[in-house]
Amino acid sequence: MEDSASDAALLQESLTETGLGAFGFTHVESWADALQSMGQEPPFDVLLLDLSLPDISGRETFVRARADAPHLPIVVLTGQANEADGLEAVRQGIQDYLVKGQADARQIVRVIRYAIERKRVEDALKHTEEALRESERQLIQANQDLERRVAERTASLEETINDLEDFSHSITHDLRAPLRAIRSFAEILRGECGDCGRPEAQEHIDRIVTAASRMDKLIQDVLQYSRVARSQMRLVPVDAEKLLRGIIDTYPAFQPPQVEIQIKGPLPRVLGNEAALTQCFSNLLGNAIKFVAPGIRPEVRIWAEQASGECKMQNAEDGTTPCAPGSAPPLIVRLWFADNGVGIPKEAQERIFRMFQRLDRSYDGTGVGLTVVRKAVEKMGGRVGLESEPGNGSRFWLELKAAAKAVG
Repeated sequence: MEDSASDAALLQESLTETGLGAFGFTHVESWADALQSMGQEPPFDVLLLDLSLPDISGRETFVRARADAPHLPIVVLTGQANEADGLEAVRQGIQDYLVKGQADARQIVRVIRYAIERKRVEDALKHTEEALRESERQLIQANQDLERRVAERTASLEETINDLEDFSHSITHDLRAPLRAIRSFAEILRGECGDCGRPEAQEHIDRIVTAASRMDKLIQDVLQYSRVARSQMRLVPVDAEKLLRGIIDTYPAFQPPQVEIQIKGPLPRVLGNEAALTQCFSNLLGNAIKFVAPGIRPEVRIWAEQASGECKMQNAEDGTTPCAPGSAPPLIVRLWFADNGVGIPKEAQERIFRMFQRLDRSYDGTGVGLTVVRKAVEKMGGRVGLESEPGNGSRFWLELKAAAKAVG
């Protein structure tokens, strides 16, 4: 969209002369003409938008364009070097903001290709995430149906759970198989294009591989949460210190000198499920060494505190064992995981344990790990929480019942 026919012709000529790809152009000089053209077939791949048109100008141009063509990636190419307009354009979902005379033809071509590819990847991720949310909704609905039918169909409960497990495996196959294919073909392209002299193609391939890997990890994490949420955990005495040291020794990422993890023991034995605690400890340690400022060596300190818990009424429905009449409250163990990371703002600390909550997208992750920790600890009759402030690290804690001391 360009109100100057000569500027439009010059741009088409310069983009074609780059030799970086074949483009088909449709030039319109007003927003009314643009709306009419966008309804034609075949559909356009990208919209190059000037901000000075006869029937619309300024910020209203990209606001209207984004509203009327939400499916189309939009790149602003204008003579108005206005930083505020550029920032507002990005906030409105515009892919890029270029100023005439400050960007040559090769830069414009790269921006166009990146805008198209990013929109395609975003659409693919959106569709996959929608399918994942629908799968999760179906799993939650299945769980609710099970709860309503327990009293009436106790005898068929085990069969129903097995059906749900089959359903989960089906989801794993149906969602992860296409992603594995995408990654495999992208790796083949990467090898074939290694010497092709087109760095922008390598960039696109890297983005495909990264997006597919992140979605695969997201599927695995959500299914892990689903398994934790549905499982009936058998609680037994667990040596927390022995379990932690075993996890640290097993994972190369937890080894010195790249990280320092201190266990200030001894740690008390707790009443829990070893598999669930392994998942919780691994997730907490993984976050502690991941979310640190660049150039900072991760440091983690682990210790325990004990306190008296509270007795539950006999009709407690939270999965905990109520106190016997006249007995003392159970001892509670609080395990602390303190790090030297970037910290978490106070307003975000409550929602950090919810599904898909990622506070800083510059760090790799899916926003599911802490949700799994919270759900697993609650299934073991405990609680989780944290103390943190930006720049001063975080102190995550989880509370579980202390295991009874063995009688010698």
